[in-house]
Amino acid sequence: MSRIVKDSEKRITQSFGNNHTGIDIGWRADENQNRVFAHSSGTVIVAVDGKNENRGSSGMESYGNYVDIDHGNGFRTRYAHLRKNTVSVKAGDKVTGDTQIGIIGESGNVTGRHLHFEVFHNNKRVNPATYLDKEFESILKYQVHDGVYKWNPNVTVGSSEYAGNFGIAIDALFVDRYRTRVHDMKKNTWLPWVENRNDYAGNLGNPIDGVQIEGVAYRVHLKNGGWLSWINRVDNTPNGYAGIYGREIDAIQIKPL
Repeated sequence: MSRIVKDSEKRITQSFGNNHTGIDIGWRADENQNRVFAHSSGTVIVAVDGKNENRGSSGMESYGNYVDIDHGNGFRTRYAHLRKNTVSVKAGDKVTGDTQIGIIGESGNVTGRHLHFEVFHNNKRVNPATYLDKEFESILKYQVHDGVYKWNPNVTVGSSEYAGNFGIAIDALFVDRYRTRVHDMKKNTWLPWVENRNDYAGNLGNPIDGVQIEGVAYRVHLKNGGWLSWINRVDNTPNGYAGIYGREIDAIQIKPL
């Protein structure tokens, strides 16, 4: 069930990406279905009301009436274009997932009634569709093992950093939560799936030349080569894993879908 607007996952009129910083959720004739609720528990940090439609506006004015909520763990949400005089919270208020914060409207720079919903993680916008019907996850990490530095430092899923050191082959991988397996280059075989750090994926001392991770986008860097394309699925096709058989991998990047 959607958290912010009833059946919001079925009402997306514009998706995230291509210079669109959130998702748009359409208005419905039944006003009961236009009530907007806080995604989950948190503290209101901004609440703006009293704005009318203002086509062509830019910057924060383009949001019209909007509410920002800090949920902790680096997550923040924004609910924009709310109807004038319906914002029912103020900065500093504590909210829960059943707190109504406003009603879908057409304030700010709009061409019709809708809710513009944004999610930030560590001040970076992420795809809100991922969180329409689930809690914000804690910060997820991954790390790799190589023959020189042993276990490398943890890296945050979705950050601009990568795990590994160019020129030094990786032989094992830990990933929080997501099912993972690697291809052992020496044995020329896929090793068993592991999940949520119950074990690492790999054989220490044997370089890996293929990676599969369920539920995320991922890519690898080839030793003495470059970054390969991002992969967002897991199967037995050439596009269903990251790597090239026979080529050592020295770095990995992971980001949410």
